Amino acid sequence: MLQSLSSSPNFSHFPSHHFPRDIKTKPLLDRDHEPAEIVDIALQALQRAGVELIEWRAVLYRRMNVPILVKNFSYVVPDDDLEGASDILSSLGLPLTPPSTFLLRYEGDFRSTGRFHRVTPETEPFMVQHLVLYPLSFSSLAQSELTEETPFHLTSSYRCSKILVPRPSAVYASLIRMMLNYPRQCSTRTHLESDLSELIGYNLLDLSGGYVDPDDNQLWEDLQVNSRIERAVSLIQQWSCDREWREGEEWIADALIAVVRGSVDIGDLPYNAS
Repeated sequence: MLQSLSSSPNFSHFPSHHFPRDIKTKPLLDRDHEPAEIVDIALQALQRAGVELIEWRAVLYRRMNVPILVKNFSYVVPDDDLEGASDILSSLGLPLTPPSTFLLRYEGDFRSTGRFHRVTPETEPFMVQHLVLYPLSFSSLAQSELTEETPFHLTSSYRCSKILVPRPSAVYASLIRMMLNYPRQCSTRTHLESDLSELIGYNLLDLSGGYVDPDDNQLWEDLQVNSRIERAVSLIQQWSCDREWREGEEWIADALIAVVRGSVDIGDLPYNAS
């Protein structure tokens, strides 16, 4: 739980050695740091204020073998801590970026629900990067599905040594669970479907290109895709044996297996029809 945060964060209750001196005297964006280093400093400040951080989206997907470009560093925090944690980032000199109409339409709830704090001096759309905070309820993750791991935003971090990470089965379950909240061809669901597709290709099937055309028989055989599919199915079934699905959500394993085998398209997974 966040420690006594208000609209104007006060760090006076922390011993002075808890924060690097230059954080207090010079805005982070004015210093010669790469975005990932700025994120590292910011995560340290949040953790020392008692904020529980869960690695999410691009950084988490890279951990799971998806060769995605990390434009935004996303983390999930408890709902009650979201505003206070965002205030801390602002106090560190990481400005909150309001969403544009275009990005709201293109990214849907991934843009409207997150708090986007800029971690680059550049503000141009193709150059800007953010540290993004999302409320736990939006991610649909639960504390019981998390483990403490070494962070993945930097090759080596001496400031933020541990972070909460969803176990793989929970990542897949959360995406499929979130998809239930949206209608087909909704921008938020489109992003969820894309995330799920990349994770299946790169993580579950361990394909270096993430996808193989089923009609390319030679490449399918060369890459032993059928064997990869069976290994992925066995892993999902093992998650079921280990009771990693929430009660009443065992169907997620069947749905995931159907997608992996190619008998069901991701777009045909359950959706909100209301």
